[in-house]
Amino acid sequence: QEEAATELREEMMRLMQDMKYKRIPYDKLEVGQKYHGTVKSVLDFGAFVDIGAESDGLLHISRISQERIENIYDVLSEGQQVDVWIAGKREDEGKYGLTMVEGLTDGPARRAPADLTPFADLPSDEWFTGVVARTAPFGAFVTVTLEDGATADGLVHVSKIKDGFVDNVDDEVSVGQDVKVRIESVDLDSNRMSLSMREGFGGGGGFREPVDLTPFESVSPDTWVNGKVARLAPFGAFVTVTAEGKSADGLVHITQIRDGFVESVEDELSVGQEVEVRIESVDVDSGKMSLSMKQPE
Repeated sequence: QEEAATELREEMMRLMQDMKYKRIPYDKLEVGQKYHGTVKSVLDFGAFVDIGAESDGLLHISRISQERIENIYDVLSEGQQVDVWIAGKREDEGKYGLTMVEGLTDGPARRAPADLTPFADLPSDEWFTGVVARTAPFGAFVTVTLEDGATADGLVHVSKIKDGFVDNVDDEVSVGQDVKVRIESVDLDSNRMSLSMREGFGGGGGFREPVDLTPFESVSPDTWVNGKVARLAPFGAFVTVTAEGKSADGLVHITQIRDGFVESVEDELSVGQEVEVRIESVDVDSGKMSLSMKQPE
C-alpha cells in the first residue's frame, strides 16, 4: 500500500510538471492579450521575450515605450521580468510581435508610411491647420492635411507647444483638437516630420542643447542626493537632481527603484514626488546619467 501511494505521488508530480511547462500554442495567442514574460535576449533592434508560448516573441525597440529609446541596453536586460501585450501575428511564419505599450498593436493591417515629399519644401513660417492624433509625455502627434489632399503625422515636441515650460502635454492639447502648426523640418530618410505651435521669430523654439553633466561626475556613488520625479516610463523613472547649481535628469531603472521585483513603476512613484537617489554613473559624451534608489552594495 505504501508503494502504491509512492507511485501515485510520483505520477502526480509528473503531471504537475507537465502542466507547469506546457507551452501556449501559437493559435491560442490573440492580439491585445497581456502576458508576464522574461527577457531571453537583447539585441540592438529589440528583445526576445518568453511569455510561455511555443516560441519567444519579438519586442521591437520602437514598442518598448512611447518615448524614443536611444539605447535598448539602458532599458532591458536578460532575465528581466516585463509585462507585454501581443502586438501582432504573422500567421504564415508562425511568429508574433510584442509591445510594452498597451494598445500599441499592429491592427488588422499595418498602415504604409505616409509620403512626406509634399511637405519637404514648404516654408517654415507658413501656418497649417492640424488635428491632434495622439499625445505622449514628450509631445503631441498632429495630422496635417494639405490643400492637394496629402496628409501625414508630425511631432510637436513638448518644447514646441508654447513659449515657456510645459509640465504636462495633456494640459495643453487633447486628441481631436484643431491646432495651428508650422512645419519645421522633414526627414525623408527616416520618414519623420517636426512641427511647432510656436512663432518662429526671436530665435526661440530651438531644441534644448544637451545638459552638461560634468558637475555630476564628482558626486560619489555613495552620496544620497535629493531629487524630484520628472516623468515615468515602463522601464523606470526620470528624476531631476541638482549639483553645483546645475540641474539635470537621470534615469532610475525599474530594477533600481527598490529591492525585490517591481511590477509597475506607477505603483512605486508618481510625477512630482521627492525621492533620495544615488548617482551611479555619468556619461558626459552621451548626456546620460544613471541613478539608483537602492542602498549601495
